[in-house]
Amino acid sequence: MRELVNVIRISLQFFTILPVAKTVEWTERRVASSILVFPFIGLVIGLCEYGLCRAMSELSISVAVQSMLLVLLPIALTGGLHLDGWMDVSDAYFSRRPKEKRLEILSDPNIGAFAVLSLLFLLSLRWMAIHELLLIKEVPISMWMVVSSLPRLSAGWVLRVSPLAKDTGLAAYFKQGFTKRISVIYIVITVLFTVYACVVHLWLSVVITLILWTITFISWCRKQFGGITGDMIGTTVEGGVTLTWISLWLLHLFVTA
Repeated sequence: MRELVNVIRISLQFFTILPVAKTVEWTERRVASSILVFPFIGLVIGLCEYGLCRAMSELSISVAVQSMLLVLLPIALTGGLHLDGWMDVSDAYFSRRPKEKRLEILSDPNIGAFAVLSLLFLLSLRWMAIHELLLIKEVPISMWMVVSSLPRLSAGWVLRVSPLAKDTGLAAYFKQGFTKRISVIYIVITVLFTVYACVVHLWLSVVITLILWTITFISWCRKQFGGITGDMIGTTVEGGVTLTWISLWLLHLFVTA
C-alpha cells in the first residue's frame, strides 16, 4: 500500500501542479508505474470540471463564459504540461525541416508562430464542442470524466508501443522501467474504461475514433520523427481531448438528437 501511495504521489507531482512527491525517491519502477495512475488523474480532472460547470450554472453564468473557463481549468490543473508538447510538436512539424532538425526544434524552449496558431486552432475547436454541448443539454459527470481519462489512456499506449525518437528525454525516462506486469495491469485498466464507455454510455463510435487517432498518431510520429518523445505524449492527450469532445458533440447532434 505504501508503494502504491508513492506511485500516486509521483504521478500527481509530474502530471499536475500538486507538489506532493518532493520527498519520494523517483526509481525507474515507480516512474514507469505512475503511468497506471494517468487515466485516473483524468477522472479527477473531469470531476473538477463537472463541479465547476455545475457551480457556474447555479450562478447563471453565460454558456460562452462557462465554456471558456472549462477549457482553461484542466490547463491550469496540469500546469500546461501537455499543451507545451502540442506546441513543440507543431513547431517542429510545420518547420518542414529534415527529421534531425525537427528533433532539435522539439528541444528548443522558444515558441514559434506555428505553435501559437496550432494552439488557437486546438482550443477553439474544444471551446466550440463544449459550448455546443452545453447549449444542447446538461453535460453529465460521466462525460466529463470519460473525456479527461480516455485520451490519457491513449497517451499511455503511445508511450508503451512506440519506438523512441531518442534515448534521452521524458519518454525514455518513463519507458525504461516498464515491465510485463505493468503492461498487463494497463491492459486491464484499458478494458475496464473501454467497457464503461461503450456498454454503459453506448459511446462506441467515440472510442473507435480515439483508437483510430492513437494508431494514426503513432504511425505519424514514426514517419515524421522516427519515434516519440515526451512532447508526443502531451500531443496525444491534448489532441485526444479535443477530438473526443467533437466526437461527443457530433454523436449527440446526429444520432441522439
